[in-house]
Amino acid sequence: MADIQPEKGARVRAIILTTQRTGSTFLTDCLRSHPDIECAGEILNGDPDEPQPSYRGPFKDVLKAYRYARSGAWLADRWIRNFYARGSAQVRCFKAMYNQLSRPLAMRYFRENPEVRVIHLRRENLLKVHVSTLLMSKRRNVQTRSPTDPVWIRVDPGQAIASMRAARSEHAKFERAFARHPRLQLAYEELIDGQNLQAESARAICAFLGVHDRPMRSDLLKLNPESLREMVTNYDELAEALSRTEFANLLA
Repeated sequence: MADIQPEKGARVRAIILTTQRTGSTFLTDCLRSHPDIECAGEILNGDPDEPQPSYRGPFKDVLKAYRYARSGAWLADRWIRNFYARGSAQVRCFKAMYNQLSRPLAMRYFRENPEVRVIHLRRENLLKVHVSTLLMSKRRNVQTRSPTDPVWIRVDPGQAIASMRAARSEHAKFERAFARHPRLQLAYEELIDGQNLQAESARAICAFLGVHDRPMRSDLLKLNPESLREMVTNYDELAEALSRTEFANLLA
């Protein structure tokens, strides 16, 4: 993709468009390490501009709902406009999940502002997205900066297949919704090099956002192993079911 340079004196507005378990928190953390980028988390859930430790205790859902209602994020178009009006960096960016953009008013701002740049992040291995999402319920922390013990889970093959088909459909839906916007396609599999953002992806992002090229990194560590066999208790059953579908290649 050719470099897209902002107008002189203009500030670039951007979003990370994604869904759960795609490496979006790692990417957000990496973008924050660039001096010309201010990158917030899920502001449409009422998250503040600056990252805060996530709470996964028994009152998680209650506190999340309270923060959302109190923040005013439910007036999504105004909330987004106010977010972009703050800060001082050359690029102002936040993470937007598919489900958040499906709420009333959430897409209005983007329909009216097709110049907003979109980093569309997905994970090619949809099976690992599904398994990783299931494993979230087994962990108190969904991100970590120190090593953690592995956890295991049983995966229902039928539910996994339905989830992957739905995920593929959602990705296509939001590709169409942002067809008028400048977009950079990015895959989870192209993100992580230890705790660094892969150099080629870092260069592509910097060119897309119109900032100088520099390495970016995060202190976050991967929670799950690479091998599905090390996470799924009924791996052989799952593999046999998927071998008869369009997702057979995701078992490799």
